[in-house]
Amino acid sequence: MQTFDRGRGPWDSWILLLALACGSPAGAADDSPGQADLDAAIETKLTADQIQDYATVLDLCKQALEKGLAEDSRKFAEELYVGTLVDRAAMLVDALFGGRKPDDQWPRMRAFALRDLGEVLEKSPLNAQALLMVARLESLPGGNRERAAAAATKALDLLDDDRLQRARAHMVLGAIAEPEKRMGHLDKAVEFAPRDAEIRRARAHARLVADQFEEAREDLLVAVEEDPEDAAVFEALGLACTMADRLDEAEKAFDKSLELEPDSPGVLLQRARLLAVKGQQDRSIADVDKAIQLSPDNPQPRVLRARILHQAGETDRALTEIEGVLRDIPDNPSALEMRGLMAAERDDYPAAIRDFRRLVARNGDDAVLVSQLGALYLAAKQPREAIRRFSRALEIDAAHFPSRRGRSDAAISIGDHKAALADLEKSLELRPDDSGVLNNLAWLLATSPDETLRDGKRAITLAEKACEKTEWKQPHIISTLAAGHAESGDFAAARKFSQKAVEATEKETEIRGQLEKELASYEAAKPWRERQEMADATDEAPAGAGTAPAGENRPPRRPFDEP
Repeated sequence: MQTFDRGRGPWDSWILLLALACGSPAGAADDSPGQADLDAAIETKLTADQIQDYATVLDLCKQALEKGLAEDSRKFAEELYVGTLVDRAAMLVDALFGGRKPDDQWPRMRAFALRDLGEVLEKSPLNAQALLMVARLESLPGGNRERAAAAATKALDLLDDDRLQRARAHMVLGAIAEPEKRMGHLDKAVEFAPRDAEIRRARAHARLVADQFEEAREDLLVAVEEDPEDAAVFEALGLACTMADRLDEAEKAFDKSLELEPDSPGVLLQRARLLAVKGQQDRSIADVDKAIQLSPDNPQPRVLRARILHQAGETDRALTEIEGVLRDIPDNPSALEMRGLMAAERDDYPAAIRDFRRLVARNGDDAVLVSQLGALYLAAKQPREAIRRFSRALEIDAAHFPSRRGRSDAAISIGDHKAALADLEKSLELRPDDSGVLNNLAWLLATSPDETLRDGKRAITLAEKACEKTEWKQPHIISTLAAGHAESGDFAAARKFSQKAVEATEKETEIRGQLEKELASYEAAKPWRERQEMADATDEAPAGAGTAPAGENRPPRRPFDEP
């Protein structure tokens, strides 16, 4: 068993000294044959500072009770026994929750502490301190969350005016609560103990997860004031400031964390990412290089170095770095992802697809990865395979917006307007202000050859909102508004907005030619109709070698219509 140091527990030294000074009355040895063991237990408790000392106290108390004690001594021994169990459990709880890194033996430590606390609660079921420790221990991974909630709630009823312990009870309830109730408990915890660093850190973490970066920063500023020697708090502050776009403040926080713990690879990598964002490539690479020296077997710093090089435009060096990682660890997911994305950037979709298929083979239930693979198939002009992948991602997560939006684009590209419309409606529910969804849905409602799907009035409403969201700066969205007016029979408005779209587009471009065709249609008082019918490309064919459409009205810009 690991050795821990701990100060006095709830049994104050003066009480123990008084008990020892009183001892047993002269001639009472026959009535209290266990008194000597009790005296030894008291002496040991007075100097106890290691977990083994508490074990000795408990053994001596048991021996004293088994041998027999006078009534007053017996009660005292029983109380000493329970108090020592509480102290030993508290030592283990402090070790579990007090360190920056969890002890490898923490499951055994928790089980040991819970055994002691179970015995305490058998003898003293209203011991608030024991209940709170049970709640904290059961809230850890693998614990009994129902038991944690019950113990924390009961402790709250018993703690009365102990504000710090009440705060900790709310921390437990917040940790195990449903997301919508979590912040309420953490707010209560801060209300009871506003200057406690641990409690502020807990709420800051929850706020970071909820993308409340400024609020998390406020909590962490209090935490660093209360605990200015904790490198982990400064690291968290740096992360919160980074996410809140306070980059200079973030750098100072990471600097302070590294001042306290200079050889922390994790903080070095955090600062490296920040410096890369600030355009300080040399300093960023220097931090990554040091992290690699400190953790040579960890591939992540090497992948980060590749990302920084790629960001700086040094594509060849970045690719060399990634290939080196994959030689050492062929299935490293971060390296595979980056190599795949770099391949997609140079339009080498077959290579990108190969890497992402390997990723999906190992993580088939990751909706994000499956959706990324679908997007690659769509970019490679293989819309039917893209639909299959997007559909799988939506089986995993029906609310995954990129998959829903991607599948609608793929459906449009093969002329399946009914399926596209259904996905766009779902996409709009997920993100009602997304300009791309607003535009594509409006375009479909205005231009589909299927008259059962067209709705000019709604197309105008959606297109106007899309124009407002993009500040009337996107010609292809303005042209959608024109198509909506044409579908509604208002060709004067259609010509007006179509002309505006043409004028906002550079001459001698493919999209300019497309917009001019639309304008000509409206000048002839004809609404625009469009259905794409893309055939699937193959890995051997260039990505841009799709078949020609049936009909002359197919614009090359949709459904890939975002600038």
